[in-house]
Amino acid sequence: MNTYSERQKKVSSLLAGEDISLLVLCDREGMRNPSIRYLTGHPSDSVLFIFADGRSLLLPWDINLARIKATATQIKPYNDYGRTLGQALSKVLAEEKLPAGSRVEVPDALPYPEFMNIANGPYQFVCRENGLASAIDDMRQIKDDAELVTLRKAFSITDDILDKIEAELRAGQCTETDIALLIDREARLAGAEGTGFETLAAAMGRSYNIHAFPAYTGAIMPADGLSIIDFGVKYDGYTSDVTTTITRNLSPEQEHMVALIEGAVDVAEKLLKPGTLTTDLSGAVNGYLESGGFVMPHNLGHGIGLYIHEKPFLRAKVDPVRLQKGMVFTIEPGIYDPKLGGIRLENDYMITDIGYEKLTNSRIIRL
Repeated sequence: MNTYSERQKKVSSLLAGEDISLLVLCDREGMRNPSIRYLTGHPSDSVLFIFADGRSLLLPWDINLARIKATATQIKPYNDYGRTLGQALSKVLAEEKLPAGSRVEVPDALPYPEFMNIANGPYQFVCRENGLASAIDDMRQIKDDAELVTLRKAFSITDDILDKIEAELRAGQCTETDIALLIDREARLAGAEGTGFETLAAAMGRSYNIHAFPAYTGAIMPADGLSIIDFGVKYDGYTSDVTTTITRNLSPEQEHMVALIEGAVDVAEKLLKPGTLTTDLSGAVNGYLESGGFVMPHNLGHGIGLYIHEKPFLRAKVDPVRLQKGMVFTIEPGIYDPKLGGIRLENDYMITDIGYEKLTNSRIIRL
């Protein structure tokens, strides 16, 4: 049994435990769900039916791609099922002849009017928060061996690109756009699918933004002060996420900001081990930064994998989660000031049996 089949069997067991006969997952524009790729290997645009008896049916928009990439008990063209979720579900239910009263769980992100069009016939339709889709998200928190192999390739490509960025900046002037295009080009040349999200490159004039808007411009880099580059590389669906800050000719106040962020990373790393609560971890870093006169306006970090922001989320006051072996996430302390600029240092980490492994080599680049 391959990895995808094993994951599908686990989901089928969850269905049986909750007396759900059929789970429907959908990945389409406006309702993306990377769990279908996690469960089948198919990259995007499809509907997946998982039955409590262990069977699965994948309806991809691109049948040729699915036949090469995907694993499911059956793979059939979405075109044969009307190319709408409602028509596909109706036809599958008719083909399967599920007993009247069977419970069918549909996507929790389904728009209400669409749910009302679907929820008819002799079945109990379930659409709920924290349902089986959320349970699959929980499964994805702990990366298995196959995922770690893929992630490590993404991290390796990322580190190589970080070195190229530093070399480019040390060689002379370029623009934010030059850096962004360098990242995309080098990622694709290394075999990646591209970037995991839109690259953010902000020289001193815009680095005070948490997420630069626009993402990058023609501004010159390196520039005096604090400049931020935030990017990720997507390899076989899995993304990295790092941020480096470039410094040049800093004022004493800016030097203080740099020292604070480097100290915040030390605070976080001392707490990275199985059993630590994410709220305690985040709270310790927030407290350290506040003692230095700054408030971090975003979370300390987040899980990464098939989606750039996934469980666990490292928040200071809500959603406490105990760190477990196999969790992969970012640590990204950052502070920002409209006059002094912004600084963020982000790396990717994994929890091990006794502590952590730092998976990327982002750093403060001092020019």
